[in-house]
Amino acid sequence: MTTFVTNSQNENRDASGSSIEKRLEEISNKLSNVLTKDDSTFIKEIISETVEQLKDNLLGNVIRRIEILESDVFDQKREIEMLKKENETKSNLSSS
Repeated sequence: MTTFVTNSQNENRDASGSSIEKRLEEISNKLSNVLTKDDSTFIKEIISETVEQLKDNLLGNVIRRIEILESDVFDQKREIEMLKKENETKSNLSSS
């Protein structure tokens, strides 16, 4: 019985050892595809382009919001002017 357990443990170690080796080989293959120091300018360009796109998107949203607020203010001013004229008209009629 002990021989069977010992052999089984050795088989498990061999299986786990080979799976570890396979995993290390996979990791090695993946790392070989990683960018090198020579690619730093490429990475900088990608980061710069991404930041510019984000900035444009954020500024675009802010500009749209400002335009909406300006429109609301313009509408309110127009309404105030109309109410002033209406009030003047009513006061002129009542005084006559």
